[in-house]
Amino acid sequence: MTRNDLEKVYYLKRELKMWQRRYDELIADMSQDTVAADGLPHSVTNSIGRPTENKAVLLADHVELIREHMQKINLAIRDVESFIATIDDPLTRQIIENRCVKCMSWKEVADECDDGTTADCVRQAYHRFLKEIHFE
Repeated sequence: MTRNDLEKVYYLKRELKMWQRRYDELIADMSQDTVAADGLPHSVTNSIGRPTENKAVLLADHVELIREHMQKINLAIRDVESFIATIDDPLTRQIIENRCVKCMSWKEVADECDDGTTADCVRQAYHRFLKEIHFE
């Protein structure tokens, strides 16, 4: 396990949000398609082809992309949680779980510790631990 492996979940989850926003944009775009007087969809751009079908294919591709990305996240979480289980100190386990798996801010991690620790304290404990195990 490297530091990049440990922090990979955070970036994968951010990327997932990006794909989900794009999915939402595609849904919104599909809902804006106009319908002609004959009840059949038509393109406002007068493009040749089947725009609704093309959008549906693109949407299906995005659904598959999101599904695959969620699998990557679940695998990364499993690896990080396996590593966390090897850590002796319960506070350090809690800090790393909340920061690396749940992607909490340092303030949220400190609040979750519920012992009066500050965001700076948990951040420093996290970085100290990484130095101890030669991740930095």
